[in-house]
Amino acid sequence: MKNFVTAAGNVALAAIFSTSAFAGDVNRRLIVEMDPVAPSSSMYEEQASGIATSKFGASVDFNVGENFSTGPEFWSGTFLAKGDETGTVSFRREDMFPGERQKLDALRLRWNVSFWEVPASMRGWYTRLSYDYIRVNSRANRYTEKVDSANALPVDFSGESPSDETDLITDMRHGISAGVGNRWLLSNQRLSVSIGAGISRYFRRSMTVDSKDSQAVADYEDMINTLPDTRLALRPIPELNLGLGYAF
Repeated sequence: MKNFVTAAGNVALAAIFSTSAFAGDVNRRLIVEMDPVAPSSSMYEEQASGIATSKFGASVDFNVGENFSTGPEFWSGTFLAKGDETGTVSFRREDMFPGERQKLDALRLRWNVSFWEVPASMRGWYTRLSYDYIRVNSRANRYTEKVDSANALPVDFSGESPSDETDLITDMRHGISAGVGNRWLLSNQRLSVSIGAGISRYFRRSMTVDSKDSQAVADYEDMINTLPDTRLALRPIPELNLGLGYAF
């Protein structure tokens, strides 16, 4: 009996050391990438739409064994729209009146699970599934609209500043996304370049609105659906991504 126990213990120890050795052979990697398009595209979008824009994006991938990788992705954007301060002859409600302004502070957090052509080094072709969370805070100073006078100038229009209170909206969404792409590792497999495309769909949305304006939500949704950057749009729109980073 004693010999049997000793033999069983030796087998168990051998299995533990074998498992540890196998785990030690797995090439653990961490790749951090930044989105170079986000900050550079802000200047172009501001010129094209007249909306002051600031954006930043980054992601992290780490391989799980030699099967797949996982990690977070972060994107933030600020969008500030102002009414025409010089004034024009005719005004439209879909445009912002002189003195009006609306600012959006947006945050998107995403958790990615990626399956690679070469999983151990996280390079080559990949497919990706993600869980998305978006939060948008909207702060607007606009003239209060009347339901029966949409697209018309307010009675108290002065062209200087809106006379009503600030409209506050918080928009939170949960969704999923799927994408494909390719990653190259350069310079002794230290520098990474990734190109991908994907599409998102939201399955849950909640909003809090603090405003006396019956059209405050409509004005907010019109803005997010017409921004040059389509990440905040309510309808599913394909998204292109570029990443430059370093592999540790």
